[in-house]
Amino acid sequence: MKSIKEQIIGTWKFVSWVYTNEKNETVHYFEEGSEGVLMYDEAGNMNAQIMRPGRSTFKSGAIAGGTKEETKEAFDSYLAYFGKYYETEPGKIIHKVEGALFPNWLGNEQIRYGEIVDDKLIIKTQPISAPYGEIVFTVTWKRK
Repeated sequence: MKSIKEQIIGTWKFVSWVYTNEKNETVHYFEEGSEGVLMYDEAGNMNAQIMRPGRSTFKSGAIAGGTKEETKEAFDSYLAYFGKYYETEPGKIIHKVEGALFPNWLGNEQIRYGEIVDDKLIIKTQPISAPYGEIVFTVTWKRK
């Protein structure tokens, strides 16, 4: 595998986010029709944002005025984080999280394995233990 650090610089449009389980079944984690953006710059900064389609608005119209249910739905239908990135070996990209919607990621290093196929960036996680077995997430992006 060859280095991809210089090849990933730019803006990428979300295509899909799936996971594969131990039975080799593929499941959409964020449903089809979701949208998002992934950006890498030459200085080593990155950010990723993905949202599900059909998100509901808050009835109050105020950013801090959502009910518990509205706020939970907003949190569950959006993923966002930013930070630094670097490549430790060809195709192994580390996202050092500086800010995230999911607070448990703050300060963490998220290991990603990337490859470019045609005009797509395919990023996979390490195997992750889940209540229903071990899974691997695959997020596909298309160059904007």
